[in-house]
Amino acid sequence: REPMKRLKTETFYFHFENLPDPDGWNKTFLCYEVKRRQDQKLLRKGVFQNQVEPYMPLHAELRFLSWFHDTLLCPLGSYQVTLYVSWSPCSECAEELTTFLAGHRNVTMTIYVAQLYYCNWKSPNREGLKILIAEDARLRVMFYDEFLYCWRNFVKNDYNNFDPWSLLDENSRYHNRILQNILK
Repeated sequence: REPMKRLKTETFYFHFENLPDPDGWNKTFLCYEVKRRQDQKLLRKGVFQNQVEPYMPLHAELRFLSWFHDTLLCPLGSYQVTLYVSWSPCSECAEELTTFLAGHRNVTMTIYVAQLYYCNWKSPNREGLKILIAEDARLRVMFYDEFLYCWRNFVKNDYNNFDPWSLLDENSRYHNRILQNILK
């Protein structure tokens, strides 16, 4: 139930590599920061991954929402949540995030995604992303600066420099074109 503090370097490089058409990945990693909105004071940061058997399966986004709601959220507080996610939310998670934001006007959310989760033309995931944006969540594709930020703040990097993979920028532009198309 509690979040991890940091990712292993191998985990970050494998799961956050923004390939155009990855297949076979069945884990999502979510790095988060929660700040107090009025002064941008960092309250918490950490990492969740989707929960698998023998526990009840639960996507990383839902694990974060449950933890945030039970641990940190206060009706009198005002929060800025920033998520860096290896995959964009599926339609069900997008709906849960939307419902959460609609019920908690004291929370703003920005979601950076490394890859788009099965967003072909007929996928319900596309509609989920549109609905999320309609609820005032900010949805962005990760570019070099966001990967570097994750590396510095969420990865056990042993003070090593971030070594970007080939085609990082090109793949970010590819995912961004698709996302902008979805959000039209």
